[in-house]
Amino acid sequence: MKVFYITGTSSGLGFALAEELLKDEENHVVGMSRTCEIAHPNYVHRKVDLSDAVATAKVRFGDHFKADKVYLINNAGSLGEIGYHGQLDGTEMADAYQLNLVAPAVLINNFLNAYSEKDAEKIILNISSGASVAPYPGWGMYCATKAGLNMLTEVVKEEAEINGIKEFSIQAIAPGIVESPMQEKIRSTPKDKFDMVDRFIEMKETGMLQTPEETAKMLVEHMKTSDFESPFVDLRSLIESK
Repeated sequence: MKVFYITGTSSGLGFALAEELLKDEENHVVGMSRTCEIAHPNYVHRKVDLSDAVATAKVRFGDHFKADKVYLINNAGSLGEIGYHGQLDGTEMADAYQLNLVAPAVLINNFLNAYSEKDAEKIILNISSGASVAPYPGWGMYCATKAGLNMLTEVVKEEAEINGIKEFSIQAIAPGIVESPMQEKIRSTPKDKFDMVDRFIEMKETGMLQTPEETAKMLVEHMKTSDFESPFVDLRSLIESK
């Protein structure tokens, strides 16, 4: 039996990933988001607002004595307000940093606290972005938090080796450009707030965007075949190289 904790399962990639995993009857999924959109006998929903620091800190993980593998997939995230520093709303900035970086850090801590001594294989996947390794003016919150998530992944990987945590892997994954409400938000942004908007409109018009379902299939295949040695991978590059 495999247990997958996935954040952000109410829509987009999180929803598609949960649906794809539930096609295998050995998989059990625990979704964490504000709303529940999935009905399946192997699905359990935990209503939680991960932009709320207090609610996030209270999240706990089950025992799952029969599980061979337990996964935490930090998928929930927000682009935040698009615009240049000096023109941004401070509250929206704080919410984006909480959801994109603070929440995954807290969940990783609580996950390891629950399972470090367990025999089951423990795997953490942090959904990152190409924007974590390249600056996009107007996306300061998103670039910074995804870069922070990459570094957090590397730190936790080294700490686990120091602490001798057995059967543990952690990896940050850039899944590619996925059609989503975030992409719709980008395409509708005025050029004076994001001067690269035409590039994203062109990607939509030329069919360069992946669907959430396509991306979910690639992620599931990656989870089946990867050794998770590299702390950061670009999913598109991996698929193209095979």
